[in-house]
This record gives sequence, C-alpha cells and structure tokens, in this order.
Amino acid sequence: MSTANLQNLLVAYTATATGKDALNLGVALARTTGTHLHLVTVLPEGDAYAAVYPSDRGHVPIIQKQVRGWLEEAQNALPKDITSSIHTVSDSSEAAGLLSAAQQLDCDGIVLGGRPGGLLRRFKLGTTANTLLHSSPVPVILSPAGYENQQPLSRITSMFGPRPGAKDVISRALTAAKTHALPLRLVSLVFIDRTDPATSIDDTTTADALIDQVETFGNEQLAAQAADLVANNKASTVVATGSNVDDAVDALDWLDGELIIVGSSRLAPDNRIFLGSTASRMLRAVSVPMMIIPAGTK
Repeated sequence: MSTANLQNLLVAYTATATGKDALNLGVALARTTGTHLHLVTVLPEGDAYAAVYPSDRGHVPIIQKQVRGWLEEAQNALPKDITSSIHTVSDSSEAAGLLSAAQQLDCDGIVLGGRPGGLLRRFKLGTTANTLLHSSPVPVILSPAGYENQQPLSRITSMFGPRPGAKDVISRALTAAKTHALPLRLVSLVFIDRTDPATSIDDTTTADALIDQVETFGNEQLAAQAADLVANNKASTVVATGSNVDDAVDALDWLDGELIIVGSSRLAPDNRIFLGSTASRMLRAVSVPMMIIPAGTK
C-alpha cells in the first residue's frame, strides 16, 4: 500500500469532538485521493472475538442501536462527494477492535482524532493511539485536536533523517505528490550541538545538498525524482536544524490542509509501526495532521 493508493480508510469514529476531528481529516483525505471511508465505532465486549457488523444487517444487537444512530448521523452529515459505510465492532480493546476491523474491511490506513487537552492544538495521545502507534500494520493518520479542514490536502511534508526508514518516507511522499498533483516539501531534520562550532550547519544549505541527502538516505532513483520535482517548482527543500526536535521544527511554516509523513523507529519489525522517540517528540511540536507509516513498506 502507498499513500497514492488509498482505496479504503478506516475512520475511528465516536460522537465526540475527537470523532469529529477524525471525520474531518477523513473527508480531506477522501477529497484528495478518492478513498472510501469506513466509519467504525468499537463497542466494549468481553468476548475476545471481534466481529464487524455492517450497517445493513438486520440483527444488530439492541445495545448497538444508539451507536448506530450516531454513526448514521455522522454519515448523513458527510459531503455528498464522499462515499462511505458505517460499522460497529465488538472487542474488549478499542485498539484491537480497530485493527480487526481494518483487516476485515481491507483498509489501507486508520484515521484517529486528537484528544483534547494538548497545547496549541497539538497532539495528546491516549491509550488507543499509543497502542496503534506501536503495532499497526497499516499507516496511522492522526489529526490534532480541533481539526476542522475538510478541503483537499494542500501540501505534503516529508520529514526524514539519517536513520532507517527514510527511504520509505521519501518514496511514499514522492509518489503521493506526483499522483495527486500536490506540492511537496522535503524536510531533512538535522540535530546539532549549539555549543560545539564543529557541528554547525550553514542555514543557506542549497537544494542540491538536500537532494544529495535524499540519495544518501534513500537511493539514486528517489533523488532523481526529487530533483525533477524541485526543478519544475513542484517541490521545495528545507534543512531543519536545531539542538532538538522542538528547536528544529519551530521555524517551519504550516499550511491549512498540510499532511506530514514520517517513518517508524529502527526498532519496528517489517510491516509494523513503532513510533520512535523523534517522531513522538515531533507529534508534540506540530499542529497539523501526521501520517506514521509501517517499516519496510512501499
């Protein structure tokens, strides 16, 4: 699966502000990629078996009627250009229920809303998000609390560095930008020791230098694709430097409708997400949606 091939997205929906945030982001993604939205709510269940109940089944348990009503209200409020379906899933764990539903519904990603309480509309992760960010086999796409945009994405920012996973991030971002004719911003994160002049980096680092980093952290083919987009004014390059994540991203600007793509930790097994320390700190330093992709995927 790639960002450019989103056929089905699972939107983790609850009748709360968090659910509304996820729904808004789902609409923005659907309007960008044409994906079908599966609105899913997990109901507590003592039984470890998690079965997905489509919205048209006649024997939906009574306990699900209220939840189904909320799902129907959410679906009816969606813009007319969005295709969707609604489902409930029973499981003792919300994260496990979402993973089970994503598998049964053949979803290419899971969209989660942000929990209220974070500063400056930034991210505050709950138990479900933390579990998914350390186990999901499909990308997890997080919205910050208070996310309101339903328009198509305006730009993709690829955040990468010298650690394993950079190639996957760069490849996914390039493909998505080209497929959906989106502006791309390639951001290389470089952490330096401000007290050591030997680690200083020229803030006027050229685009050619960043393309060299794309080749180093990715490969020659990806560097050629990136260089072509830059030459045709379809991509921009930034080297974000600082002594830590907050410092490095502080000077970056963010557009309404922007999406950040980051990779998993080097500790992640293939085809699984494992949120690393850098990405975790980044979540608390930015205020736009972020997609975290599994390791070793294309």
